[in-house]
Amino acid sequence: MDIRGVEWNLEGTSIVGELYVPGGSGPFAAVVLCHGFAGVKELLVPAYAERFAAAGFAALTFDYRGFGGSGGEPGRILPQRQIEDIGSAVNFLRKQPQIDANRIALWGTSLGGANAVVAASRDSRIKCLTVQLAFADGERVVTGNMSEPEKEKFLNTLRRLQERREKTGRETMVSLENVLTDPQSAAFYERYADHPALNIEIPMLTVAETLKHKPEAALASVNVPLLVIAAGKDSVNPPEESVRLFQLAKEPKSLMMLDDATHYELYEGNYLEIVSLRQIDWFTQYL
Repeated sequence: MDIRGVEWNLEGTSIVGELYVPGGSGPFAAVVLCHGFAGVKELLVPAYAERFAAAGFAALTFDYRGFGGSGGEPGRILPQRQIEDIGSAVNFLRKQPQIDANRIALWGTSLGGANAVVAASRDSRIKCLTVQLAFADGERVVTGNMSEPEKEKFLNTLRRLQERREKTGRETMVSLENVLTDPQSAAFYERYADHPALNIEIPMLTVAETLKHKPEAALASVNVPLLVIAAGKDSVNPPEESVRLFQLAKEPKSLMMLDDATHYELYEGNYLEIVSLRQIDWFTQYL
């Protein structure tokens, strides 16, 4: 396996990644890995990329604009822009001599899974899709446990922040530590807090972008095989969201529910092996 740094340009901004290429001459089928909220290519996703490459699939990890080594406004999470970044990663792969341009899949985790669903709905070049720990409706995830008064108060706060930005150009910024507050995410942040890529601030209005992100609405236009992986004890994106994605997807489709797993346990240990083998089987069958 060869792992090399790569870089390409999108609308004047540099996007950096790492391309994992299996041994041999190719051309290889390839998988674009789309990481989650405020993630970077060095965290969590390399374990999957390594396993895909060992199984004979080229694998591309990359940083969305504004994160890690990529250019752009730091910390700005705009799902629609990240979906454009995914499309640019597909463009890059199709130009590589070792890649079979007609056999490219998307793999997405958490927010990256939601992004991958929408990206696949817009790009007929994608032949196969697998998502894990994703959500179907951002508004439902963010506000689902709120009472109606709580939700209205929350939405009013967002409206005031938006009005302030429009009038003054100023935004309320918050650290990742103050964003990743559920117990599972807090434990993840504590574990990787020393990683420089996590020392960033996120606009508070990022949550407004999440409310508008509804990949379930895109599933009617997803015409490729979809594998959905869910963790039964996921406190970040409830497993019901994955079930919803599966229910709305067209055939061929499959749902794998790991009843006792939490959100971050799928990136290492036994769960990593179970999930990656299932995904490799899916790529082998459909890519």
